[in-house]
Amino acid sequence: MSAPAPPRKSSLPSRFWLFWSCLTAGSLADGMTLIALTWAAATVTDNAFSIALVAMAERLPWLLFALPMGALVDRLPRVGLMAVTGAARAAAMLVLGVLLLATDVPVAVLALFALFFGTTEVAYGVAADTAVPLLVPGQGLARANGHVRASQILSNDFVGRPLGGLLLKSGLAVPFLGNALLNGASAGALLLMRRRVNDPPPPAPAGNGSVRAELGAGLHLVWRDPLLRVLAASAVVLNSFYATMLAGQVLFVRETLRLDALGYALLLSCAALGGVAGSQYARRLLDRWGVERSLTAALWAMALCFLGVGLIPTVPVVVGLYTLASAGVALWSVTTLTVRQLAVPDAKLGRVNATFRTVTFGMSAVGMLLGGLLVEAAAGPLGLRDALLVPYLASGAAYLLLAGFLRLRLGDGRIVTGKRGESDRQDTAGGR
Repeated sequence: MSAPAPPRKSSLPSRFWLFWSCLTAGSLADGMTLIALTWAAATVTDNAFSIALVAMAERLPWLLFALPMGALVDRLPRVGLMAVTGAARAAAMLVLGVLLLATDVPVAVLALFALFFGTTEVAYGVAADTAVPLLVPGQGLARANGHVRASQILSNDFVGRPLGGLLLKSGLAVPFLGNALLNGASAGALLLMRRRVNDPPPPAPAGNGSVRAELGAGLHLVWRDPLLRVLAASAVVLNSFYATMLAGQVLFVRETLRLDALGYALLLSCAALGGVAGSQYARRLLDRWGVERSLTAALWAMALCFLGVGLIPTVPVVVGLYTLASAGVALWSVTTLTVRQLAVPDAKLGRVNATFRTVTFGMSAVGMLLGGLLVEAAAGPLGLRDALLVPYLASGAAYLLLAGFLRLRLGDGRIVTGKRGESDRQDTAGGR
């Protein structure tokens, strides 16, 4: 059967919009910082591998901690956990901002802060994905996910990154101090929101209740479900290759496109418009095309765009292709998240989301490391400017192959809209 079609005229509850506002403030803060971290590293060294290490450190916690964090999310109040981790992120950015005001911070220290920031982001992101079904009825999930994704792109890429670029002109410390202020405000709002949202700890898991047993149950659910298993395997390929491009992106912008920090931020902001469009139209495309066509269309868009960047690396062309590729990324993200939220029991949703976040962001850490090595290896025979194009060409080719694979495996466009699994019913017997 085709993907679920949410009611076109129904409105989302006010509690969702309060939650959305908190996420938007946090995303704005993160957008200011993400560009500043890699740019700060680039001011210390022009070694692609060293810069990639800073980017990798921010993603590595997804590989190391996402699965156990998913088990904790299934034990704790989700909104409360987001508030605590948001406060921790604000404190870390405040400390880094003060250090940058006082002295030059080496790459190794920047990598340590990126590692801590990524660790708190694991808890925040998994809890956010898992909290949306608490706030929105099932038929409104695709629409709500589209709004969340669009706000994250707008606040993070379209507003936050250019703002970070502007603030960098005032000093390396300024974006981090701004992050501390916004993340602190978001954490405070989430604490207040807990009083208006039914956010109790999820029901106790069946069995011995150990974290190890809960992790096994979540992984088993992904492995035994054909649709989830195919989506998880696809996410490994997609995000590993996507990360190889991100590893050298700051150098690509600086060395090949000849843009400064503000130009870098503006490029990503223009691309964000495509992500907003892809997020807002994802529900309609799911309704019209189904899961298989939506996912393969997203992959085709990304593949052709990245091949185009590798072949025609000029600013106007890159801006247009980045914009279309961002629409494909958003369509993929909203589609896969909605599938999980509809198909997985609430009591296991945190662990399943953590599994997908592990392969999404965790494999990005591996991909960034490989991307840095790939650029360094190609720089010898090709020169740095041409070597920075290699990850784009490799990713485009990989996405074309992945689109063909999904076409074969999901050719019937089938999706199950209910919560699945006999053992899952035991876990959710108590309700929420």
